[in-house]
Amino acid sequence: MGYSTGAKFTADIVDDIANGLIATTDPIDGLPKWSDITVADPGTTTWNTTVRVGNSARRALVYQNGTETIYLSLEVLNTSTQVKAYYSGGYNYYTQSKGIRITFSQSWDSITHSYPISNQQSFVQFETNPYTERNSNPPVYADLASLYVYYYLWVESNGFVIMGKPEVYSSDANQQSFILAVERNPNKEYVDGYTNFYAFMWQNIFRGGWDAYPTARFRSVLRPFAYQYPESGNYDDVALSGAGISFVAMPSYYAYKSVGDNKVYYIKPLIHNVAGQNAPIFQGDLFFLWTEMVGLISGDVVAIEGTSKKYVCWGLDSPNHTQRITFAMKYASG
Repeated sequence: MGYSTGAKFTADIVDDIANGLIATTDPIDGLPKWSDITVADPGTTTWNTTVRVGNSARRALVYQNGTETIYLSLEVLNTSTQVKAYYSGGYNYYTQSKGIRITFSQSWDSITHSYPISNQQSFVQFETNPYTERNSNPPVYADLASLYVYYYLWVESNGFVIMGKPEVYSSDANQQSFILAVERNPNKEYVDGYTNFYAFMWQNIFRGGWDAYPTARFRSVLRPFAYQYPESGNYDDVALSGAGISFVAMPSYYAYKSVGDNKVYYIKPLIHNVAGQNAPIFQGDLFFLWTEMVGLISGDVVAIEGTSKKYVCWGLDSPNHTQRITFAMKYASG
């Protein structure tokens, strides 16, 4: 499918991702590897985006490549969902959220027409309302069926990466920009017995509790089926390094343009087989982290020498926060 950008409702974006993956073919053998769940489970009639009330809009796919099989589900959570956002000093703080839930599973239940209880799951929550000083927990008021999300999307046979920012909705106090990447990378450094997939998601800010921690960011990594971080839906204040995927700075910077030769120097993310940083298995290829005000600006395109591959740099704030996420995402293959 390649690169696309625009403003759409969340369910339409999920459709674009799912349909885009189904339309791809493997670059090695030229055959399609992704299919809609109705191929594996003809009896299901509910994994579509026809109905957008509550949590009804959703898509499920199966990836099959020889003996390799994995199920990927994307659900639009349009019902305000309480999530533990921060834990400190014995206090649990909560937030109400809406967004996209992502689920990996090794099998599919054709009786319940859903993924099994055994799965790995996380949640990109870009529309939220935090706990307040009076201990109230207001719901999310925006309806994702009618709230536009401005997005940048890349889809290929090995997965997708999307960066997005919701339109302004004054009744929700914590609207956030986000990145979500799902990638299959068979170039492992050693035999590990796990899948070739990972998922990474991060938001420009994720405040929880009346203290309103200004730098707390939601971050999640799924490495099917080695681990998931964080566990049990508890989204703590996490640093950009650690927690399953790391970006190695060079020194003090991530990707930046040199004043010496005007070339961009970068390091692709390291995906690990544990939630720490001591078991890298491969590097991601769909995106990398870059640094603002060091030669690069949002919208710059980075061409990779010796290939036709390109990445476009985006820096996104959100309607409620000036803190930005800065990632270069795939823009052209090669």
